[in-house]
Amino acid sequence: MYIATVIPIKKGLNKEYLSYFSLTNIPLGSIVTIPVRSKTIDAIVISTEEARDMKSDLKSAEYQLKKIIQVKGSSPFTEEFFRACVRMKNYTVSSTGTLINALLPAVLLEHIAELQIPEDRKEIQHSENIKQEKVIFQALTADRMSFYRTLIREAFAKKQSIFLCVPTRYDIENMKAELTKGIEQYIFAFHGDMTKKSIIESYNKVIEEPHPLLIIGTGMFLSIPRRDIATLIIEHESSDTYKQIGRPYIDVRSFAEVLSSTKNWKLIYADTLLRPDTLHRHEQGELGEIHPPLFRLPHVERNHVVDMKEEVDEKGLKKFTVLSNTTKKMIEYALAHTEQVFLFSIRKGLAGVTVCHDCGHTLLCPTCSTPVVLYGAKKHNPTTAITERIFMCNKCGRKETTETRCPSCTSWNLVPLGIGTDRVYEEVTRVFPKATVLQIDKESTSTDKEARDTMTQFVKTPGSILIGTEMVFSYLHTQVAHSALISLDGLLSIPSFNMSQKVLHIIEKLHYITDRNLIIQTRIPDNQILKYILSGNVLPLYRED
Repeated sequence: MYIATVIPIKKGLNKEYLSYFSLTNIPLGSIVTIPVRSKTIDAIVISTEEARDMKSDLKSAEYQLKKIIQVKGSSPFTEEFFRACVRMKNYTVSSTGTLINALLPAVLLEHIAELQIPEDRKEIQHSENIKQEKVIFQALTADRMSFYRTLIREAFAKKQSIFLCVPTRYDIENMKAELTKGIEQYIFAFHGDMTKKSIIESYNKVIEEPHPLLIIGTGMFLSIPRRDIATLIIEHESSDTYKQIGRPYIDVRSFAEVLSSTKNWKLIYADTLLRPDTLHRHEQGELGEIHPPLFRLPHVERNHVVDMKEEVDEKGLKKFTVLSNTTKKMIEYALAHTEQVFLFSIRKGLAGVTVCHDCGHTLLCPTCSTPVVLYGAKKHNPTTAITERIFMCNKCGRKETTETRCPSCTSWNLVPLGIGTDRVYEEVTRVFPKATVLQIDKESTSTDKEARDTMTQFVKTPGSILIGTEMVFSYLHTQVAHSALISLDGLLSIPSFNMSQKVLHIIEKLHYITDRNLIIQTRIPDNQILKYILSGNVLPLYRED
C-alpha cells in the first residue's frame, strides 16, 4: 500500500495538500479522482511513499485516510506549467490547485483518456547562461501584423513554434484573418467558446503535428504541452479582459510572464498603446524593445470636439441635448450620401444614475445597494421603439417599475442623469425617424448570435446608424464613414485610477474603425487628457500616469 500526497484541483478549497492511500504506486504528475467530503474532485499527485515507511505517522494520525478512487491518467500540462502555478499562488494569496483550476480548461481534465498526451514533455533545453528575452512592441496594428508574419517565417525556419496570446475570441478571429495566408494548416486557435469535441481534436493535432505551429489562444490554453514553443506574444496587452473578475483574480499577463520565465521563452508585450506600468518597466531597463515605442496617434485631424455647454435651441437658449448640432449635421450628411454612422456610448440603458431632485438621494437597489440603471424596454428587437421604462440593477438583475418614490423623502421628483445607449436611441429615432437605427449592448443583444445578426444587418445596410457600447468593438471589423463619442464626460466620471488610459484606448479604437470624421462631445473641452489626445502626442500623458 502507498500513501500519496495530492494537490486538489478545486476552486475554493483552502488546503494546499491532502493525503490518500492507494494499492498501487501512482506515477508523479498523474491526475486522480479523490473524495472530499461528500463530493469527488480531481487532484494531481506530487509524491508517493510506501505505507510501511510511515507506520508511526499513520498510527498517530487523528483521522483515517481515504482511498484514491481512480487514476485518470497523466496530467495534460507540463512540469513547467505546474511550477509556474506554484510560484503564482503566493502572488494571488491562493492555493496551487485553485490556480490550476482557473488556468486549465475543464474539458482537458474531464477527457484525459481521449488526449494524446506526449510521454516526453520536457521543454527544449536552453543554456543557463542565456538570459530570458522580454521586450515591448508598441506600434500600429498594421505594423504589428507585418512584424508577426516575418517573425512566424523566421521561427518556422528555426523549427520553433509561437504562442500568440489574446484576450478574447474576437481577437482570435482577427488574428487568424491577418496571419493565416500561406500557413493555414499550421495555425491552431483555442478559446473557451469551442465545443468539447473541437478542443480535444485541436489539442491532439497540436501535440501530434511535427511541423512548427502558430497557436493563437486565450490565457486558458497556455498549458498546452507543445515542446518547441520558443516565443510568447501577449497581444492587446492593455486589455482589461486579461484580468479574471472572480477568485483567485488572476491577471493572465502576470502568469504568462512567470510561465515564460520558467520555460525561458522569449516574451513580447504588444499593443498600439501599452499599459503605463509596462512602459515604466521599459524605461527602467527591465524590458527591452523591438523598436522605439510609438506615442503618436494617427489621423488626429479627423477629431472634432464639440463643447456641449454651448449648444442652443431654436430660440438661441442654452439647453441640455444628447446630440449636438454638429453631430446632427454629420448624420444628415451621412444619410444623404448613404454612409454609415457609429454612435458610441459608455453606458447601456437610458441613464446610469437616478437622483431625487428634492433631497439629492441616489436611487439604489434595495437588494445589493448598487445604483439602479434606467432602461427602455424594447427587448428582442433593436429596431422597435421604446414602449416602457424600467429600473434594473446591473449587479443582481433586480427589476422595478419606474412608478416609485424616493426612499429617503418619498418625493416623486426623480431625475435620471447620464447618457446611455437607450437614450441615444430615443433621440436618434426622434430626429431621424426614417433612418435605419440599430443597437448593440448587453441588454439589446444579449447573445452572441443576436449581436452578430445586428452587425451583419448594419454592414449590409447603406446609410444605417449603429448605437453601441464597447461591445461593438468585438463585432465591427470594417470601417464606418463617421463616428461620434456621445459623452466623454461619462468616461471621466468613472472612479478608476487608470481612467485616462481607458479614454485613450477607446478613442484609439474609434480612430481605427472610422474612415473620415470622429466627433467628441464633452462639457469639459479644456480637459488635459483631451488636449494630449488632440495634439496626437500622448507621451506626456503616459509620463504623468
